[in-house]
Formats: sequence, structure tokens, C-alpha cells
Amino acid sequence: MKAMPVAVVLFAGLSACVPWTVRPIQDGDTSKGNSDVNSIWDSKLVPAILKSAPDARTLLDALAASPDAAAQKYGHREGSGEWYFTVKGTGRALKADTTSRNGLLLVDIAPFDGKADVWIHIGPVIRGSALRDATGIIRFNDFANQIAFADANNAINDRALKSIAGIEPEKAVGHTVEFAGAFGSAGSGSPAIRGVIPVQLRDDGVQR
Repeated sequence: MKAMPVAVVLFAGLSACVPWTVRPIQDGDTSKGNSDVNSIWDSKLVPAILKSAPDARTLLDALAASPDAAAQKYGHREGSGEWYFTVKGTGRALKADTTSRNGLLLVDIAPFDGKADVWIHIGPVIRGSALRDATGIIRFNDFANQIAFADANNAINDRALKSIAGIEPEKAVGHTVEFAGAFGSAGSGSPAIRGVIPVQLRDDGVQR
């Protein structure tokens, strides 16, 4: 049997080890995926997130009382898949954790106790499909195949990063921040709301 070229073998091995895709955000990106996302971001996706999102404190209390009941009331899933939630609120930024490329802004929700209740993705890497899957307006059957569906998710997460490009997380620490976004079911971990992919993140500049 003819041996495969070494370069092909290495490429196949590396490809199998990559758990997510990171693509640079460019204002001039005219790829079909990004173009499609840009066309629905302001008109459909962001309004759907804001309309469905409960206040963070309301959701935190519901999850603490009964995760199952909270999922039934506030969550969305397709079939027996993962639960996804939308959320919005205000809180005090405690820390910008940029020790990895999967950066997070840790936020304390009133009543303030100095502990992070919400973890928000700030990049430059965003993992997860919460924005794509939390509202039900973007469905697998709308795409030709799994690759196209995944490409749409990459474009959505790219657009999420672009939407928060104006905030400087380290400078927001100690300030009140306003946020809205979506996250996947947090299970039994703490905090209950973690990995929020934002559609909005604003630093109001008020020191607390």
C-alpha cells in the first residue's frame, strides 16, 4: 500500500484535535456566513434575545430554587438537547480574567456580596453555540448540512465579539456594567450563569 505523505498525516491529526474555530473579525469580511449574520443581527437575533431574557437576579433565584423548573420556564432546547438560556441585567464588574484566550468578565449581581454571579465571555476566543441555539430562530433544518450550521455559529460568535469591541474589560472593573446575551445550561457548577455570550455589554462608568 502506498504511504501517505507526512504532511497529510500531520494535518489530519491536527485537525482532529481542534475543539473550536477562531476566525479573525474584519470589517471588510464579505463571506456569506458573516453577511447572513449581519443581516439578522439587529433585526432579529438581538431583539429575540432581549425580548426573551429574564433579569439576571430573577433567573439566578429560579435556578437556585429548581434548575429543572427554571429550565422549563426560561430555557429553550431542541428535542432532548442541551438547555440554553437568555439573560440580561446589570451588576458590578469584579474581575476581568484574561489568563486564557477564553477571557471572562466576572460580575456580581445585587444584592452585592463580592462574589461573581455571572461570567461573561469577552474573548478573543468564544466557545459555545448559545446565541445560535437559545431562541429557536436559527434552526439546523435551515442549512444545507452540519458544516454550514457550524459556520453560522462561528459567524455569530465573531459578530458578538465585534459588538463588544468598544468596552475595555480591565477598566470596567469596579463599575456597573449592563449586559444581555445567552448561555448554555450550567448544570451543578458555580456560578449558575456562566459562559454568557453577549449581544450587549456596556460599562456605565459608575464606580461602586
